[in-house]
Amino acid sequence: MPSKIALVNMPFGFHVYPSIQLGTLSTLLKTHGHQVKSFYLNLHFAHQIDLEVYNKLCEERFLIGEWLFSHILFGESKGNKEYADHFKSHLQSISQKINRPESFLHDVKTQMVPEFLHWAVDTINWGEYGVVGFTSTFNQNIASVTLAKLIKEKYPAIKIMFGGSNFDSEMGLEYFRVFEWIDYVVSGEAEHVLPGLMEAVESGDPIPKGVIHRVNGDLCFEENLENFTDFKKYGPPDYDDYIETIREIDPQSPLLDNPIILYETARGCWWGEKHHCTFCGLNASTMEFRARSLEQVHADLADLSKRYNSYRFRLVDNILEMKYIDGVFGEFAKNNYDLQFFIEVKSNLTKAQIKNLAHGGVNVIQPGIESFSMNQLQEMDKGVRPLQNIFCLKWALYYGMEVTWSILTGFPQETDADYRQQIDLIQSLTHLQPPMAVGDIWLERFSPYFTRPDQYGIRITGPGAAYPYVYDGDTMDLMKVSYDFEFETDLKIDPALVEELHQTVAHWKERHQSKSLPYLMFTKSMNFVTVYDERSAKQPLKLRLEGAAGKAFAFCNEAPRNLDQIQAHLKEQGETVERAELEGIIKDLEDQRLMVGERGKYLNLALPHNSHL
Repeated sequence: MPSKIALVNMPFGFHVYPSIQLGTLSTLLKTHGHQVKSFYLNLHFAHQIDLEVYNKLCEERFLIGEWLFSHILFGESKGNKEYADHFKSHLQSISQKINRPESFLHDVKTQMVPEFLHWAVDTINWGEYGVVGFTSTFNQNIASVTLAKLIKEKYPAIKIMFGGSNFDSEMGLEYFRVFEWIDYVVSGEAEHVLPGLMEAVESGDPIPKGVIHRVNGDLCFEENLENFTDFKKYGPPDYDDYIETIREIDPQSPLLDNPIILYETARGCWWGEKHHCTFCGLNASTMEFRARSLEQVHADLADLSKRYNSYRFRLVDNILEMKYIDGVFGEFAKNNYDLQFFIEVKSNLTKAQIKNLAHGGVNVIQPGIESFSMNQLQEMDKGVRPLQNIFCLKWALYYGMEVTWSILTGFPQETDADYRQQIDLIQSLTHLQPPMAVGDIWLERFSPYFTRPDQYGIRITGPGAAYPYVYDGDTMDLMKVSYDFEFETDLKIDPALVEELHQTVAHWKERHQSKSLPYLMFTKSMNFVTVYDERSAKQPLKLRLEGAAGKAFAFCNEAPRNLDQIQAHLKEQGETVERAELEGIIKDLEDQRLMVGERGKYLNLALPHNSHL
């Protein structure tokens, strides 16, 4: 007999779009005949404490969201009581950002959150459901396990299930051991596990692989090594309850107007299968890259757009399947659709690929630009070069795409030269979009730095800084539940260089927030090029390049070129230039910061004024 199932999305899951996890599970379970209701309790809490405040708290570090929901479970533990003192400056910073007194966060933790949790238990008739399932990702873990405990206490017959990235691997095993009110944990992908689990729960049959459970009080788990590939078996995610919840809370909510829709075109990472980026902890045991067919992507996006009256999509893939550039976005461009997309891509794109993405509706990209240092990029095993990162920024700006990126530091083998090189190079790039921030890497679970620390000269010294001050280390093994870790290396960077890099980027960002937006552009005529340079805050420059210099400069606009290619092009244009003379021309352009070279290839940094490329 099909079950009646409640799925729950707790704080601090983002409120500005629905949960891809709940949407996917709802479709999956309904396909198998179950009745499903999704409860977006994060929306209720977000409205309770103020939407802007909630959104900012979602972005903050040091497990602030977990600490705010920890009072019922861990409020009496020694570390939890010391959180406010240990992270005092962090809490003060948050209070300033949300424009609230410092006492506000304490009141949220000790008063508002307990009241909200008891409201959630008492207001909803959980007793009409046979199973209540929670998705737990990032800072929604303690909120979820606490509500699960309260539900279990009131309705002991209900089966409590958990899944999500917080329950991968030994994290799930340890949480399951400690939180005895959890009946089942789906560790990993759900599609080929959850249907069998539901049948087993209803019939009493053996529990399938991939599910943590108990037999006579003993913890049992057999890992499921099979990754899901049969995407055509299920339709697009079901977000009906998200939309309905918003309507119930605020019928005039702007979230109802052209809502952001999450969609997954692929799983895993095709680059990570070959070269796992050393600092990346994504994909755990699901690195194998699997993608939906072009036909299914087109059909699903059309269905979701019509169903939710939306033009805005956020693809949750870790990396874009390259065939979608032409097969999806190229087709969208041909049809002149007014769709908008956020996507994650690898930065080594061609101009034609960036154009297709932009004209196909991609208005925000996250291309994994994390450094302009060749040494750092090689240490990351990114498979891209600094010149490719610069090229991506240039043409994304030309085609009007926002680029979400940061400069990462703190790598075990980085050097002072890596900092000096980037500080100097940034002076040439201030007309391009600046990074969101500069910051040290986290040591993430599942990353090569975590699984093979000795290979990289890393010493793991403990769980992430906030874990001992949120969870109770006396009752659980924090090294088993932590997703990030504290670590040491032997290499030290000159603090003055670190500060200079931060200040250089801060100035870059300030220029882009000012009325005097920096620019570097050029116009081209038959026999000369004019460059307009306002990267410096001083007097704008206007420079005319004639003959071989102008033609070489223009030739290096749409792709990096080597000297042989430049010399051949000049010859075709009637400019016979000896190699030594050409080298001098290129060096002069580099000295003026109009071009940048790397391993014998050169790129024109200016954006073309011509809007038809």
